[in-house]
Amino acid sequence: MIKNWKKNTIYISIMQLTLLVVNFFLITIISREYGAEIYGEYASSKSLSVLIGTAIVMSLALVVTKVLAQNSENSKLMFSNSYYIITRNFLITLLLLFPITLLFQRSFSMTALFLMGFVFNEMIHVALAFFQAKGDFVTSSKQIFVRTIIYGIGAWIIVFQGFSIISLISFQVFMLGIFFIFAHISIPKNNKISQIKSTPHVRDDLQNSGRKMVLTTFSSALISELDIVLLGLFYSGSVLGVLAWSRRILEIIFQLLAASLDILFPELSKASEKSEVKIIRAKLINVFFASFSIPIIYFFFRDFGNTIFVSLLGEEFDMISEYTYQILFCIPLMVWSRINIIFSRALNFEINLTKTIIFGAILSYITYFLMHSFADNPAVLSIIISQILIAVLTTYSFKKSYE
Repeated sequence: MIKNWKKNTIYISIMQLTLLVVNFFLITIISREYGAEIYGEYASSKSLSVLIGTAIVMSLALVVTKVLAQNSENSKLMFSNSYYIITRNFLITLLLLFPITLLFQRSFSMTALFLMGFVFNEMIHVALAFFQAKGDFVTSSKQIFVRTIIYGIGAWIIVFQGFSIISLISFQVFMLGIFFIFAHISIPKNNKISQIKSTPHVRDDLQNSGRKMVLTTFSSALISELDIVLLGLFYSGSVLGVLAWSRRILEIIFQLLAASLDILFPELSKASEKSEVKIIRAKLINVFFASFSIPIIYFFFRDFGNTIFVSLLGEEFDMISEYTYQILFCIPLMVWSRINIIFSRALNFEINLTKTIIFGAILSYITYFLMHSFADNPAVLSIIISQILIAVLTTYSFKKSYE
């Protein structure tokens, strides 16, 4: 068991590192070759598609993994019915997507392609749930690793051959579609049954479980992607591209810290006494205090950081370090919010948490509107105030639920 855990951990770590490196490489060459304006449209359309996609796929990959791990009698019917639900929701959403993109002032073609890619990616993970439910993360990690490398090489060729950004996104969607077929074929035939019409009860169970599961995943997506969506609503041109890059740097650093917080989630889920909860919270708060060092250290090296970013991305991004050092002061706020979210999930306070974060998203929109209308340097202020609101609201939600 320990041997499998170590092997899984190694392969997952390699896969995650590959994803991080290739994605960073991709947005770097997009920014340098297409310019800040196109990168801004790319980033904001992608973030909008992530929010929409998270809602329509209903976290079915997680639901299927859980069902398969429990050896349910309907296990073999999970795959075809999950694909059906996800595809149906996607087609319905496409009918509404044009007015949504008009409302958020985004490219319909980019958003639609990103959304299609998101759907294929979720169906890939539904298929890979067969292996993960058995504790085999090696197979899924290998498939994702190969896909990421092929996509990275293909994207590099497309960009430097002078093809359009739409061609690049289309290639990504095509690759995800191919790897979905491959992932599904890799499931042994005796472990899947393609029955849809005769099994409505299976779809009902999947959707009921998905509605509960999606509460937490959508909350996380809102915290990660909302700022870039709102930046895209109030800003345009090269400024949007630079701001989106600064916000993405913040997200990358935060996700690395979040991984150290999430490690304690299983321990917290088992806690039965308030004293145990307090001990775990104390451990997490140590990470919160340590996170203050990140913006402080970057502040002293911001000129060096600016030199690096300009050499990688081009002169259009000469303000990126200035924005980044200010935005990085959101790190402690985001860590604090994450601590509250981890506790709320572990102690089954998801509904209150989701209501709180949606309310916070509404307040964030109002903040962006007011800052854009009346303040100097409004974008950075909007991001910081938005994160303050989320931190305060998640604290209030957790304390109210816990007490």
